[in-house]
Amino acid sequence: MSTKSCVVLFSGNGSNLENLLNKRDETKDKLNYISAFTDNAEAKGIEVCKKFNLDVIVSKRDTIHEDLNKFLLNNNPDLIILSGYMKIIPELIVNMYLGKIINIHPSLLPKYPGLNTYEKVIENNDRYQGATVHFVTKDLDEGPIILQGSFPVREGMTKAELVKFTHKTEYIIFPIVVEWFAENIIQFKKGKIYLKDKLITEPIVYQVNVTNDQFI
Repeated sequence: MSTKSCVVLFSGNGSNLENLLNKRDETKDKLNYISAFTDNAEAKGIEVCKKFNLDVIVSKRDTIHEDLNKFLLNNNPDLIILSGYMKIIPELIVNMYLGKIINIHPSLLPKYPGLNTYEKVIENNDRYQGATVHFVTKDLDEGPIILQGSFPVREGMTKAELVKFTHKTEYIIFPIVVEWFAENIIQFKKGKIYLKDKLITEPIVYQVNVTNDQFI
């Protein structure tokens, strides 16, 4: 099995990026993080890249899409990870890399695509919250779902608690999906997901115990 190449796109703190890089030995010889790209020159994730000696390209604000296209063409990655990347990728670029781009979103999609997910969970008194890793398509947060992590919402849980537990859920499920991709366990074919060559018709959901970072 040849080693796959991977790039990461981010806009903010890079906490998911740091978590993935901390666990990169789990995909050693199967997947190699070769570079990163950010649209934000002030992103704290840049320091994460420096910490792990990962090359990072910082885009100019007025040429973001052009810079991204050039970055991807130069690196020709097998996997593109969106780790808190807050810009919508042009449809042309998405279609060029269809089945190679994965994103993590802080809700149990299809619930609450877009922004302000935590406020919506509280407003609607949801019993469960979590995170979703999905393939990226031209439609925002609507690509085929690979894996979800879910945890119960306690009565009176604050937004800060929801954010904390959702992040912990992301840190558990995101590396799993990356490992699945590295080992060819998941594949994207004609808009559908196959797990070990078996068609997945419903999202795979892990119930997560966020107090000790384990599955229930």
